[in-house]
Amino acid sequence: MTMSSRGDEPVADVDVTTTPCTSDTTHLLPRLVELADRFGNKFYVGNAGDYWHPPFPIGADHDYRTHVRQIRDMEIRDDDIMICSYPKTGGHWQQEIIHMLVYKTTRMCSEGEKAFCFIDFSPVSTFADVSSPRLLVTHVPFRYLPRQAFQKKIKIIYLERNPKDVLVSYYNQLHSHVPPLHYPGTFEHFFRLNLEVGFVYGDLFDYLMEWQNGREAHPDLQICTSVYEDMKLDPVEGVERFNAYLCTGCSDELCEEIAAACSFDRMKSHKDATTPAWLKAMFREKKLEFYRKGEVGDWKNWFSVAMNEEFDAEYKKRMSEYKTIYKYTL
Repeated sequence: MTMSSRGDEPVADVDVTTTPCTSDTTHLLPRLVELADRFGNKFYVGNAGDYWHPPFPIGADHDYRTHVRQIRDMEIRDDDIMICSYPKTGGHWQQEIIHMLVYKTTRMCSEGEKAFCFIDFSPVSTFADVSSPRLLVTHVPFRYLPRQAFQKKIKIIYLERNPKDVLVSYYNQLHSHVPPLHYPGTFEHFFRLNLEVGFVYGDLFDYLMEWQNGREAHPDLQICTSVYEDMKLDPVEGVERFNAYLCTGCSDELCEEIAAACSFDRMKSHKDATTPAWLKAMFREKKLEFYRKGEVGDWKNWFSVAMNEEFDAEYKKRMSEYKTIYKYTL
């Protein structure tokens, strides 16, 4: 069925086990929704009720609506650390930094290692036995954060990145996936889908405004915001900010070592070498696409002049009250 609005048009359920698909993980997925953009590109999403959830295997015993409710109602520990963001904001990079600070190490995790609790993609019960402190990673909109995170006022780190590079990075990852995670269209198709309709986790501009409004409505949470471009400009200062916020007590020397250990080239090399076969199988070229370039300003290689002007006009119209001023080049 062709999609023409931000998720409010009726859609048809598709049982992906009977839909042609090259991914050997498809049998793990619950029933999905098949959508098509106005260019005829078909893709799958999970119906979370008021937004589209990524089509990941969340367990056969419940659907996506149940899953996001369970995220909101999950048991939170006093020493949990939440890392929140829209997809493709440098999350894997900064998660690694936070992990090193918490455990006072420069040892990098292997890709697929259970060092991080991605609560969006597995039943929350999966993480009940994880030792403390847990690093809880999520992309859900602000309204679906666990209620106990507010009550217990745990440490919450929110990651941001300029939205032009976000769209480019998001497209490249999705285009590189096998179904049902695959988006088959061109970048311009993906660009128009996002500006006209929105995508997984909701409309990007709405998502950013909701997080800003949520932070302002809950100043007692003292959420730490990290902007990708600022981290790229001065990674040591960024590591030191995390260290101070998390009260991890790492020395200046260790903060410098962590910043160096988490350089893009080192991370990409390490993750490529340690990615398990099951994770590589999620990508068409059987190689990890979480670490593509790690640059600021790659959007210039993808946006036409007309697309850039259209984006700027839409951003100005819809984000006039947004307070973060992004750097689109360095």
